[in-house]
Amino acid sequence: MSTVIELLIAAAMAISALVMHELAHVLATNYLGGRVEKIGILPLGFAARLQGLEKLLAWERYVIYVAGSTANVIIAAWTFSVSRMSYFGIPWLEQLALFNLVICIFNLLPVLPLDGGRVLHQFLANRIGIMRANRVMLRMGTCICWVLILLGFVQVILHGYNITLLCAAMYLRSQNKTMKLSLQMELFKFLNAKKAPARGRLMPVRTVNIPAAASIKYALERLTIDHFTEFRFNGHVLSEMVLLQHIFSDGISGTVASLEDSALPRFIESKV
Repeated sequence: MSTVIELLIAAAMAISALVMHELAHVLATNYLGGRVEKIGILPLGFAARLQGLEKLLAWERYVIYVAGSTANVIIAAWTFSVSRMSYFGIPWLEQLALFNLVICIFNLLPVLPLDGGRVLHQFLANRIGIMRANRVMLRMGTCICWVLILLGFVQVILHGYNITLLCAAMYLRSQNKTMKLSLQMELFKFLNAKKAPARGRLMPVRTVNIPAAASIKYALERLTIDHFTEFRFNGHVLSEMVLLQHIFSDGISGTVASLEDSALPRFIESKV
């Protein structure tokens, strides 16, 4: 009977930590101007479907991504401090601190769709381009998930057949495999949002030098989330909006230099 009660208490602690984690995401999203479409229940906890993040500034998205783990750290620090301040200590508070700390660390893993993966993806997308960041994150996620699965098997063998980590890793792997389509949809959302920059603020311009023989796809892969990209080649400047207009009308075949000889010469400005 006591074992059942202990399991129920542990489950209640885990659920409370997960609830506070997701609540922090929701509050941060609503405060910064995004919106919460719905909150679902998943095998690893709760997940809020957030909309409108593409219209926010970069630092605001970072705040939303780390809000959940920040809440877990604050709760863990507070509960552990209160327990230690007590003369005899309060074991259940220390267990609650441990649950919050574990959830925080797990969510900060650089694997999509976890919070750590979101933070790293945005960072890379603004450094090497959205499409290249997508490929890096998917490959990294696959490697990390397989490492976690192997560690899960080790835990099963060495620690009394505890399958917690193994189940979590396998579920995370299944979610990571489905991120390719989601990332493609997010790519179009972020590129489309540039037509109306966040709250009327001008985005910084990022200049990229490319060879004239570079393909249209090569240029597309270098577009970022929070910059307008200008491509320079052969003494000419090609803007991001012109590149996207060409892609939407004629696809990604051809080279950057072909735009100069196509029916769109008015979109290419000569370098002064």
